Amino acid sequence: MTDNSNTLPGTADLRAFFDDYVQRVFPERRSKAGADWAWPGDEWVDDAMREETYRRIVAGLPTDRVVQVVEIGPGAGKYTELLLARTRAEIVAYELSEAFLEVLRQRFPSEISAGRLSPRPMAWTDNEGLVRDYEAKLGQADLMFGIDVLYFMDFQSVFVYLVSAAAMLKLGGRFYATFADGTSQSGWDRMVRDLGRHSAFDMGPCTRFHWMDKALLEFVLPKLGFSNLSLERGPDGGLDIARLYVSAELLDPAPGRALLGALAPAGDSTNRRSN
Repeated sequence: MTDNSNTLPGTADLRAFFDDYVQRVFPERRSKAGADWAWPGDEWVDDAMREETYRRIVAGLPTDRVVQVVEIGPGAGKYTELLLARTRAEIVAYELSEAFLEVLRQRFPSEISAGRLSPRPMAWTDNEGLVRDYEAKLGQADLMFGIDVLYFMDFQSVFVYLVSAAAMLKLGGRFYATFADGTSQSGWDRMVRDLGRHSAFDMGPCTRFHWMDKALLEFVLPKLGFSNLSLERGPDGGLDIARLYVSAELLDPAPGRALLGALAPAGDSTNRRSN
């Protein structure tokens, strides 16, 4: 896809933020912990959590044929790896960070060569470009998923990804993601922890969470043609902090696709006074 991140506010800063994590923060953290983590992000989950999350991702995914998968924010590919090893998935993985993209190239050279994995750059604020990049396969994806990436987006930003999912998925395709559950004890604990980070990082990239409410998703997803919703809290506390697991099946592609034109940049804010 065309990378126009230099013209899109916020993308370059966020890319640098995550690139720095891969190239500097993770190696320092691994060394300090004396750990044997192989890939950036390995420290964020244990094996039990990873397996439980994978089980949820692939629930109902066909096993008797090649399946088309879109992954948003794969990072170093901890879930990408499981899908490639255990299913017949062909995955298009959209990632903001060039450093993470390079990790994917190093980790999965044979899968990339065989056409089973296509790591592609994305701009944080350009969902029109995301859909345009996938245009040849619109309406063909069996699954679109993003694990622990939508935490960092306000809901208006999340909304454009939901519209994109409605365009990319086939009839009966499934959207699956984790959101930050603001109505759990671990969510409350995280809110308290991040009190000072709001002011310190409000004008720059930050990994503080944007909290989600189940009622908002239960209202919006059906309006985009999704049904058979499942919104389930993860175990409270521990590594599974504040996770809200969300699954939805696309049963009416028309509402979401009718909104594709609205993904185009709209220009100035509608509430700004004209001179």
